[in-house]
Amino acid sequence: MRPSPSGEELVKNLNTLNINSWHFSFFNFAPSVSNQNLSNKIFELYQSNIILVFSKMSIYYTNLYLKKNNLKWPAHVKYYAIGHNTAACLRKYVKKNFFS
Repeated sequence: MRPSPSGEELVKNLNTLNINSWHFSFFNFAPSVSNQNLSNKIFELYQSNIILVFSKMSIYYTNLYLKKNNLKWPAHVKYYAIGHNTAACLRKYVKKNFFS
């Protein structure tokens, strides 16, 4: 279920270990072009008490938007990252303790 190119990389590594694998990407990540929709989502981000993060790409694009608009990750919320790599990625941008 990983998007390209990390999905292909995972399949390559699994096949190297003789674990037959295939890559079928069901989704791709790209920056949004809808400023109105994003501004509503950013408002929700700052109103949240808890933020669950499931993907490194969602962190990347959220951080890109925040940086472009001179905003920071909310400091008052509790962050939960699903997966070690996602937690490591989030740790680069959120300068507080969070749960993974």
